[in-house]
Parts: sequence; C-alpha cells; structure tokens
Amino acid sequence: MKLRFAPSPTGFLHVGGARTAIFNLLHARRYGGTMLLRIEDTDVERSRQHHAEQIVTSLKWLGVEWDEGPIYQSDRLDRYRQRAEELVASGKAYRCYCTVEELDAERAEAEAAGKQWRYSGRCRHVTDASDEPHVIRFTVPPGTIEFHDLIRGDVQFEGDLIDDFVLLRSDGNPTYHLSVTVDDIDMAITHVARGDDHLSNTPKHVLLFRAFGAEVPSFAHLPLILGGDKKRLSKRTGATSAEEYREMGIVPEALFNFLTLLGWSPGENRELFTRDEASQWFDLGDVNKAPAVFDPEKLIWMNGQYLMRMTPEQIYPHLVPFLGDDPRPLDDLRTIIDLHKMRARTLRELADQMSIYFIADDAIEYDAETVKKHLKGDDLAARLSALHESLASTDPFDVTTSEAALRRLAESQGVSAAKLIHPLRLALTGKGASPPVFDVAVVLGKSRSLHRLQRLIERLPALSS
Repeated sequence: MKLRFAPSPTGFLHVGGARTAIFNLLHARRYGGTMLLRIEDTDVERSRQHHAEQIVTSLKWLGVEWDEGPIYQSDRLDRYRQRAEELVASGKAYRCYCTVEELDAERAEAEAAGKQWRYSGRCRHVTDASDEPHVIRFTVPPGTIEFHDLIRGDVQFEGDLIDDFVLLRSDGNPTYHLSVTVDDIDMAITHVARGDDHLSNTPKHVLLFRAFGAEVPSFAHLPLILGGDKKRLSKRTGATSAEEYREMGIVPEALFNFLTLLGWSPGENRELFTRDEASQWFDLGDVNKAPAVFDPEKLIWMNGQYLMRMTPEQIYPHLVPFLGDDPRPLDDLRTIIDLHKMRARTLRELADQMSIYFIADDAIEYDAETVKKHLKGDDLAARLSALHESLASTDPFDVTTSEAALRRLAESQGVSAAKLIHPLRLALTGKGASPPVFDVAVVLGKSRSLHRLQRLIERLPALSS
C-alpha cells in the first residue's frame, strides 16, 4: 500500500491540506504501507519555491513523517510530455489547434443561446501535424465512468458530459490531470485520499489510468472543513493555515490530534490520543461523508489539555519562540513552566504568565479590578507591613514556612488568610489570579518578594484614592 500527499505550493499549508496529509499518513501506518510527499508545482504562475519550503517545514513541525520525497513535479516535465505523446500516438489524445479567440467565440455563442458550452471536439479528426501552437487534448469516450470511493461508496459520471480536456498546454507544461495521473502510475500509488473538491476531477483521472493501461487506485474524497458559520473555512471565520496556529501557540501534538478528529472518530467518546494510537485505529473507510466543523475554541481547550500533560522538557522547544530574543535555558525555567502549564491554554499565554518573573520589580502594573476588590480596609497598610516583617524573618524561605507564617499572622490579626493572600498575590504578580502564591514567592526569591510587597505598601495611598 502506498499513499501520497501532493500539495500545490501556492500558499501556506492550509488546515484542510494538513488534515489530508494526516489521514494519508495514518492510513499508511495502519496497514504497514508508505507515504510519499510530492510538490505539485507545475502551475508556473502561482507556484512559489518559498511556499514549497514552508509546506515542508509545517509538515515536519506537525509531525507528518513521509517515507519518500519531497518530489517536485517541475523536475519531471519531460516525462509528462513523453506520456502525452504516447496517448496521441495510440489515438487516445489529439492535437488541438483552436485559438483562444475561437474558443471564446464558441463559448459566447453557446451562452447567447442559453446553452452550457462544451468544446466541440472539432480537432479530433485533424490528422496533419502542424508547427502552429497547439494543446494536446484527451479523447473522452462515451459511456458511464464508475469507481468506488472508500468514503462515498460507488460513484458514477457520464462521459458524454465531460469535455475533451487538455493534457498539455501550448507552452509544453502539463495540466493537473496529466501530471497527477502520470505521477501516481510511476510512483505506484495505490490509494488517493484528497479533498472533496477533487471529486469532479476523478472521472478524468480514471479514464487516464485506463488509457495508460494502469490499475486504477482506490479513491477517498475527504469532506470539506467548515467554519462556525457552516460555510467553507476561510480567513473571515478564523485562521486557515497550520503556521497561523503555530504562531498562536498551539503545540503540534494538539493540532495533529484536533485535525484527526475532523471527520473521523476513534469511538468511545475518546478525544485525546497520540499519533501512534491513531495509526492503530484509523481507516479511511471510517471517515464521515458530512463536512466537519472547525471549532477554534475546542482546539484551544485541547491545547490546554496537552500542555497540562506535557513535561517542561517537552514544552520548552515549542515555547522558546515566545520567550523573546534572549530566552533563558530550560534549567532556569523548569519550575516556572511546571507552575504555570496547568493555567495556560496556549504557549503564548504560558509565556505571558511567566513574564512576571523576569520584569523589573518596579515595572509591575496592578490589575484595576483586583485592586478594587482586594485592597480594602483602613488597617490594610498595617496588616501588609506586618506581613512584610513576618516574611522577612521566615527562614528557610520555602512554600511551607512562608505559608505557615502568613496564616499565623492572619490568625493573630483576627482576619482570614485570604485577606493577606490576595494582596500578596497582587503585590507579586500584579494580577488577581496566579499559581499558588507561596510557590510564586519562592520562585521570585525572598528579596524580590519583599521588595514587591514593600512597593505595593508604599503605593497604597495612590491606589486606594
């Protein structure tokens, strides 16, 4: 068994393309087959090398590991021309000398008559080769074209409704129909899993496989991915490329898991699984026919679940791009990552939460709502000064002793511990929520914690006015 993922380098890796790559990979792994990566870059006007490189990079980041390639179609142009000429020689294709102007005139005439235009096939019977510019068209035979789709079941098209389609353009470059079929034959592809938007191309490809005397592969046309508005996923309804989600702070394991669930389910309401687990269960035949809905909020939730389960060593390589120009080494951040990974949904959120340890103590900005809610009472300054004194005398300055000191002080003052904990958290982080405040204090260290607490005490008159 051999599958392929064959993107066109006309932009970044779309999430629909990423899902197609994942489904091809999982089906190949499930059945001990292989997967090939092929870059379909014969559209010289739209294809860009930097997009091809970006697609390869995104696939590697996502964890899609192909066995062969990447193979570039632009390196195989002579092969496509050779095979087109073979079809002409066997009478299954012909040279068409119709000019663009002639075809446009035919099209306009049909539209004026209220008819759907189809190429008349008038060059089918031209036998004398000419040096005039021409294309090579395939002779579509009459009759029904049938094939079995692993997702849709039996599908059929009427050959009478299909034009004699172009195989080779007048500039010598192949069309998609020719290049993809020649490649699938030469590369021994047994299964073609691609988007539903290719369904109308498949009868043409079936005809070409047969014309070349090759076995027709198994097809699986994957349903569309829709946005929350139930329309085709677009920039208007959210990010559409894998790279955008990488920049948002999604870890690749979460995106891989999420995309695998778009149109397929392992059953038993299971939502979180590894790549290896998915490759044991996945089958293209189990993919739903109905379009899948891309829910960004669910992806962010899933990403948070992954962050909670990952070790600092697993998180750190993905976190580095969000840590600024001079990121600290893992050894400096291991405890901090562990503290905050439970509270962050994205790497960007995690990096933002971690920033409180690295900004200057005097740069802390206090959340206005938290100030209003927790900086209350005429005796607040006295209570916090007593807390400062108590923490200053705490030795060793660890989670257990600092918490015990605060609770003893609260009891002696006749107030709840929360009356001291919330202002302390505000002093240390500037926020109303954080990991356990004593853990935060220990990571900051005794000196910096006391400095930040003293700064809040000094600013109380201005904050409470």
